[in-house]
Amino acid sequence: MTISLPEDLGPHPQYRLEWWYLTANLRSADDKKFGVQWTLFRNGLRPGPYEEKEPGWRRNELWLAHAALSRPEDHRFASRSARGGTGQAGVTAQSFEAWIDNWQLDSRPRGVWKLSVAAEDFSYRLQIQPSPIPVLHGEHGFSAKSASGGGSMYFSFPLQAIDGEVVIDGERFTVRGQGWFDREWSSQYLMADQQGWDWMALHLEDGRHLMLFRVRGAEDFYSGTLVATDGSARSLGADEFSLQPVEYRDSRLGEVPVVWRLKVPSAELDLEIRSWPGDYWNPGALRYWEGPVAVSGSHTGEGYLEMTGYGG
Repeated sequence: MTISLPEDLGPHPQYRLEWWYLTANLRSADDKKFGVQWTLFRNGLRPGPYEEKEPGWRRNELWLAHAALSRPEDHRFASRSARGGTGQAGVTAQSFEAWIDNWQLDSRPRGVWKLSVAAEDFSYRLQIQPSPIPVLHGEHGFSAKSASGGGSMYFSFPLQAIDGEVVIDGERFTVRGQGWFDREWSSQYLMADQQGWDWMALHLEDGRHLMLFRVRGAEDFYSGTLVATDGSARSLGADEFSLQPVEYRDSRLGEVPVVWRLKVPSAELDLEIRSWPGDYWNPGALRYWEGPVAVSGSHTGEGYLEMTGYGG
């Protein structure tokens, strides 16, 4: 199995879990920093395809969306949910569109995407230029998550240019920046001996991008992808890089690693990845940490850090 576009931008009802996931590092004209996250999840309560028990109501499918707007020491979060089959939420591949209520990510002419989100105390409207070439992770898009071979189909678009506006507590900011879009689907959750994962997507000042993750378990599992300036990508095995937490922060849900040391000798990278100051927990049933990071060391840059399985 491999990735096929644009078909794989659409939903996969034969799988139990999938998501469309966008993060962005943005700055205003007066150099204020913002982080944006928007995610649409589809959960199949059993593998599909599904039989409709009554028109317009699919009982075996749930949709969930998360939206966040972050600043140093300030993290805002909102969520929405919907039943499948009602039209309240969904995704189409041709003329790509992903929505839940009036939260919407869709494609426009010349390959531009538009994201529109409005919550109680924040909103954002962004125009996004994805990279022309998708990044396929693992083996032709199959990303292993354990030594036993379980995993997911996984591809990404580094977001080359983003501009638009964010509003927080009624104050409006014009912003520009860059980001990362993930597309992933699977029917397998964590293995019985795995507690969670640490994932990061990084943009370096020399034009390269990095995706790395550690799945924590009886034996930690590591994988990554290095994207060159021309858009070509190569997988990084566990023997090609080291990723270790070096500093922790006491958060409302206990200690979490917020400073990491990353070394990729073949790429001449020796980096420190540091979370912005603050608490970036997204609350709710799918509780996880999602916040911006700054990169220093042999190269500078920025990106996003996601962590699950901490805090009980």
